[in-house]
Amino acid sequence: METLAGTTTFVLHKVAVASRRAIAARLAERPGLTLWEYAALAELTDQGAVAQHVLAAGLGIDASDMVRLMDELIGKKLVSRDRDPEDRRRYRIDLTAKGRRAMATARAVIQEVEQVTLQPLSAVERVTLLKLAAKIRSVNN
Repeated sequence: METLAGTTTFVLHKVAVASRRAIAARLAERPGLTLWEYAALAELTDQGAVAQHVLAAGLGIDASDMVRLMDELIGKKLVSRDRDPEDRRRYRIDLTAKGRRAMATARAVIQEVEQVTLQPLSAVERVTLLKLAAKIRSVNN
């Protein structure tokens, strides 16, 4: 019988939890984001301006939670919420200039954390790890 330490998914989970905590702490310091706020900004960076419900689906969160998250980001002036010009019944979310700057800072912070977290791995091993994790995610997503 395998122990937890001999179970790949358990070890990956432990590494992910420690990394997530470190990232959350650092993002809170600079640029002053929660993980959910960062996730929303990252999704907007990837997708561009999108309808609020599309952003919620991409993040996998409930519509009412999405409204609260957007209210927080709008309050921080990181995103704008305007009527979608293609369908005036919908709202479209977009990054502001301040949101793009916060995202650039967040990316740098996350790279710093990953440098520390993945320090035992060579550059080639890091690339391999990312490819393998992305492969697993693509099947289970």
